[in-house]
Amino acid sequence: MYTKEFMQELGRLCTEALATTEGMQALAAAVQPVIQNRIMVKNITSLLLTEHDLPIGETAHYEKARLVMAYWIALNSAVASSDITDEEVTFPLRRVATAPEIDISTLKHGNVGTLLQKLDESGDAIRKKIDAATIAMISAATPVGNTVSCAGGVLTAAALNNALGLVEDLETTVKFIVGRGLRLRELMNELQGTLDPITERELIEKGAMAKYNGAILINSSSCASDTILLVPEVEVGKCAYRDRLLNEPTKDIKRFKTGWVAWSEVAQGITFADPLAKIVVVD
Repeated sequence: MYTKEFMQELGRLCTEALATTEGMQALAAAVQPVIQNRIMVKNITSLLLTEHDLPIGETAHYEKARLVMAYWIALNSAVASSDITDEEVTFPLRRVATAPEIDISTLKHGNVGTLLQKLDESGDAIRKKIDAATIAMISAATPVGNTVSCAGGVLTAAALNNALGLVEDLETTVKFIVGRGLRLRELMNELQGTLDPITERELIEKGAMAKYNGAILINSSSCASDTILLVPEVEVGKCAYRDRLLNEPTKDIKRFKTGWVAWSEVAQGITFADPLAKIVVVD
């Protein structure tokens, strides 16, 4: 995954990082792409929402479907909604951050393997927060009329076909079906086989399991155990970034620990909730 030259340079930066403030800053700059790559490879938000990098000075301001409520993630991470008559909406930008610490000895001895593990954990922490917000927002935005109840405590093909039909009645098709892996596997006998490991590599890395009636099943631990979400091929919302990732070392080096603060500045919102659907499994 990483070149020999990169690993050698990272090892050198590790051993020099503790000497000066500039050394820690150089290390933070070097590892930023590693954290960002972890976020990009694993996140499912990029599949479910349209990503948008905001130019300098621009807000996350968008048109929304008329007579349909918009939904977004507020600064307190709760789901908020617009008035149904609004024709435009501005989604608030918020910081999604993590502040991992690493043992001084890891840097002192140039233990690159341990450092990379910490970096992966940092990327996963940010990615999981963004994905969890996306899942919560889509679930809240799904119209009541597009919610299918599935009795018996097990996801059934009948319930899934019913939900698919609700979306197809709106003249679109379902692109992604998102839920817990154990829940989706209850349909394993109905699935169309696993994904091609070459052409679908990106999807597999994001948790794609199989296909059902052309829709790709995505495993996400961010989903509630009783909920399966159906996301159509048409655009339903935005994920706007002011900064994809920033990474800064902490100012103080403790006796045994040091670390960094990594964060994304992001706005997430639903502008067209009508074609969303979900299944709720009940006992």
